[in-house]
Amino acid sequence: MSDLKKEMKLDQLMEIEGFESFDEICEDSMNSVNCGICMNEGCDYTTTVESDCDDGYCEECETNTVCSATELILF
Repeated sequence: MSDLKKEMKLDQLMEIEGFESFDEICEDSMNSVNCGICMNEGCDYTTTVESDCDDGYCEECETNTVCSATELILF
């Protein structure tokens, strides 16, 4: 997955979840459970996932493509 795609999905996740700054989502991602977003193109499904999740289930796409904010920030 490209860094640009991760950055775009992180921006989308921040907007959907109401984070006003990168610092806010970083602080939230320090918890063991945080928000995640489907990484498929055109899907904006979000859910709560464990912080190390990189293959969570998307109920919209029916695929294992949900990635946590922590994974998007760190990798």
